[in-house]
Amino acid sequence: MKELSENRELEDIPEIKKYFSRIYTILSKEIREKLRDLNLSKEKKKKIKKELAFLSKDKQIEYLDELIRLNNHN
Repeated sequence: MKELSENRELEDIPEIKKYFSRIYTILSKEIREKLRDLNLSKEKKKKIKKELAFLSKDKQIEYLDELIRLNNHN
C-alpha cells in the first residue's frame, strides 16, 4: 500500500505529469539519415534528436528540411 501511495505522490509532481503526458515517436531511418548528414556537432544533433522525439513524423521532416535549407545557405 505504501508503494501505491508513493506512486500517486510522484504522479502529482508537475514535471512528472508533463513527462508522461508527452507523446514520443521513434525516429525513422529517413529522419536519422537526414540528421546524420547535417553539418553539425554531435552535441547539437543529440539535442535535435531529443526535440524531434516529441514531433509527428511530418513535423520531423519539415523541421529537418528547414535545418538542411538553412545549413546549405551558410
